[in-house]
Amino acid sequence: MRPSRASLLALALVTAISLLGSGAGATSARTAGPPQDYMKTKGLSQERFKTERTSTTVEMKDGTNIYVEVVRPTKPGRYGVILELSPYHGTLADRAGTRILPGPKNKDGEAIGLAGYFAPRGYAVVFADLRGTGRSEGCLDHLGPKDQSDAKEMVEWAAKQRWSNGRVGMTGHSYVGSTPQMAAAEKPKGLATIVPSAGLAAMYHHEFQLGVPYNLQWAGPLFAYELLAMQRYYPEGTPNPLGGESGDNFGGDPQGAACGWAQSAAVSGEAYFSGAETDWHRERDFRKGVTKSDIPIFLVHGINDNAARIAATDWFIARKGRRGDKAWIGQWDHGSSRYPNSRTCVQTAPAPCKEDQWTRALHAWFDHHLLQRKVDTGPPVEVFLNTGTVFTATEWPVAGTDTLRLFTEAGGKLNDRPADEGEESYMADSGGFSNEFDTGNVSFETAPMKRDTLIVGVPKMRLSVSVLGSPRIHIIPSLYDVKGDDVDRIGQAFCAIQPELRDGIDAPAPVIPAEVMEIELTCMAQAHLVAKGHRLRLTIASSHPDKVPTFAEGSQITVYSGGQDGTHLDLPVIYNPKVYKDPFTPAAE
Repeated sequence: MRPSRASLLALALVTAISLLGSGAGATSARTAGPPQDYMKTKGLSQERFKTERTSTTVEMKDGTNIYVEVVRPTKPGRYGVILELSPYHGTLADRAGTRILPGPKNKDGEAIGLAGYFAPRGYAVVFADLRGTGRSEGCLDHLGPKDQSDAKEMVEWAAKQRWSNGRVGMTGHSYVGSTPQMAAAEKPKGLATIVPSAGLAAMYHHEFQLGVPYNLQWAGPLFAYELLAMQRYYPEGTPNPLGGESGDNFGGDPQGAACGWAQSAAVSGEAYFSGAETDWHRERDFRKGVTKSDIPIFLVHGINDNAARIAATDWFIARKGRRGDKAWIGQWDHGSSRYPNSRTCVQTAPAPCKEDQWTRALHAWFDHHLLQRKVDTGPPVEVFLNTGTVFTATEWPVAGTDTLRLFTEAGGKLNDRPADEGEESYMADSGGFSNEFDTGNVSFETAPMKRDTLIVGVPKMRLSVSVLGSPRIHIIPSLYDVKGDDVDRIGQAFCAIQPELRDGIDAPAPVIPAEVMEIELTCMAQAHLVAKGHRLRLTIASSHPDKVPTFAEGSQITVYSGGQDGTHLDLPVIYNPKVYKDPFTPAAE
């Protein structure tokens, strides 16, 4: 039942002070002080050891042998351990750790990675190949139960070695940024910290946004990872559509070739198209475990990540600002022009990088937690904004934000007070996959903002909507920052749902034609400063470049406005925020 006009007026009277009006009101959120210039960090360990590389295999409890290479000081002693557990060694990545740490170079201008940087400073750097990849035995498990068990065993093996001080840290980017979270969920003895970059803790949320498949990542667990795992058996030089090197395990462990297909997402069957969660996904969901882990975690993730979307960090949000945790949230995408984040020096000449903030930040973190040196690791949260400035906080998401509730209004308006009942409709099509502005949609836009407004945290949305036509469709709201004719997307992806999953990703329910559905959505975390005079635009469509348009055609979508029950958006905001000049000045390419 819709509220009356009188009740709407009453609601309007108690609505919080208008953002679009006087600009009065205060925000309780405070910064954690200036951002850190990590190039000035004092007390870091220094390069003073000669190193050596050795290789071995470690037998897992089921008899599978995991291939390992260790780079450590030649001088006998007990050293802090950095573990990289990866499916990419020998194919898409080296066993040096240059993907996560590309900044440091040798005299010839070649990247030296984790091994070349940390081992001479008193670390043992361990590179282990996940089962069914690189030179390890077994079948690719796609972060499944066997991988999870292996991660625990590998950490505990490293912690017990004669060259280990018993403190193990893990890091990596993308898939290799997921294995640290997987290990932490298992609570292995000796794991002191993890630094996951652009990783995930649940395979479902890597593939789907409430049933809507992400572009490319939807297909990864279906066939791409297994094709990569098979590539190691091909003769050197064999071309592969995924790129990378072949032949790393040519002639070895032939019984393992292609056995990973049985663990791929293909076992999900029809649910793989509806987007419903299956047992395959639940076996690969370790969010609860890593959320409860009592080790300090340094999370690194980009708002615009187009492979591991920032919704994959919901487990970190659930830690509720655990003391000792740290987060870098920035504007970078997954590749960041070949680098894990925009804090990395991109200089390729032999001259040393002078502004490699990422290397120094990681160095400080590991020195503090693995070598137990008294080193300043910087503010708990540093948010690198779209304006080139930095906002700091004591926890992520930022505590003390205000909530800006924006209501849709028939006629294309977006207001901070409820509107009269109304509706807007569009015909769904797949055109948005190639051009997000060239597809059927409805849009709602605010008046110019009266003050600078930082959207920082996790937005929520109530979607009042009906579908007429195809029984299965995608509904994809997006948020934009508009100045004149310039339109910038806020975040890589905002909200999305396949409405059959409105009661839960594990509880599909049929969509009744023309029946109004009230759907509560949790959107992706944001970190975007909307300048005074800019406008916000909410667009609702059924296709988008970030999503595979498996179900994007043939339906009329109607969006309903009016009162607190109508479609509206809740944004966590800070008005006129205190932001700082960014100390990072990257070197020229």
